[in-house]
Amino acid sequence: MKIKNKTLNKEERLDNKINEFIKWYIKEECKENENSHYVKNIKKFIEKMAVWYELRYPDYEINKLIPATGQEIIKVSDVMFNRNNYINDLLDENSDVRALDWDEFYNTSAFIKALPWEERNMFQRVKYKDLVYVNPYCMFRSLVESQRNMAHLHLTSNGFVESAEGFVLYSHYKITNEQLKGMHVKEVVNLLKEKNITLPSDNELEAAIDSVEKRIKLKEGLLDAVMYRIIERGRERIGPRRAFLFAKEFERDIDVPMKYGVDFTDPYLRNFVNEYIKAGGSKDLKCYCGNNTNETVSVEELLLTEWYTQEEKDLQQRLVNSLASYVDSKKLEDKKRESKLKCTP
Repeated sequence: MKIKNKTLNKEERLDNKINEFIKWYIKEECKENENSHYVKNIKKFIEKMAVWYELRYPDYEINKLIPATGQEIIKVSDVMFNRNNYINDLLDENSDVRALDWDEFYNTSAFIKALPWEERNMFQRVKYKDLVYVNPYCMFRSLVESQRNMAHLHLTSNGFVESAEGFVLYSHYKITNEQLKGMHVKEVVNLLKEKNITLPSDNELEAAIDSVEKRIKLKEGLLDAVMYRIIERGRERIGPRRAFLFAKEFERDIDVPMKYGVDFTDPYLRNFVNEYIKAGGSKDLKCYCGNNTNETVSVEELLLTEWYTQEEKDLQQRLVNSLASYVDSKKLEDKKRESKLKCTP
């Protein structure tokens, strides 16, 4: 007897994505201790960042940027800078602060700088150590062995070799120090392995690579989890649109919000599809058809529907006007040419 796979609703799919990151975090950062306070903190931070983005882009502002429902008159910048009693009591009505835009004011840099150190640290630029040894903890037995085990690299913050020392002896003359200059530390490790030069298990070259890659994965996994949570919190229409803005700003995959953003009752769905395509999205992307189904529809199929946005209608009208103008101009030129021919003796 075949057991049908359970159909996950949108919230369950999104929860699974967030939980995948949490499981990785528990394994890599908390040594399998799921009750660690670090796990609780990372979950809280995912929520905090999702809420920050909601405060920065309230539903009615998202609706102005990528229409989803009827428009509200309220503007968040007006509320924050013109109808704010604290500002009104301190500054006059002609103050430059009145011209500020809330989303620019409450920007990403300001948000990160205001975080406590533990959270702020996750956004620090990932850098390589400037000095890494092949065998940092060796026991020297002789002068030659001592010199041989002093092999080390001076690295840039991006992991490229500025200079190398001790590799002639360490490699038994298979590699020169000059040969390594300008290479990335990953390339150095690969070269050593190609030359059958064994690296100690505790070497700092591979440790530095692992450390940087883990930090990058942590940051990217965190941002992806926040994006999923933004979709989840914002319901069928607003969530994916807000997550789309987040994806563009933080260089995440714009396919994700589009994949979860199809609501066939949404009269402005085509607006969202067009924004996705203009941002470089793929017409082949398969999107979930609804909340409780595994059925999908491609972006191309969505574009082939008969309803058009006002922007598309305006573009079509401009094209028609341009063609009509071209035809009229050509006719006028033809008539002038005919007239000249008639007048020519």
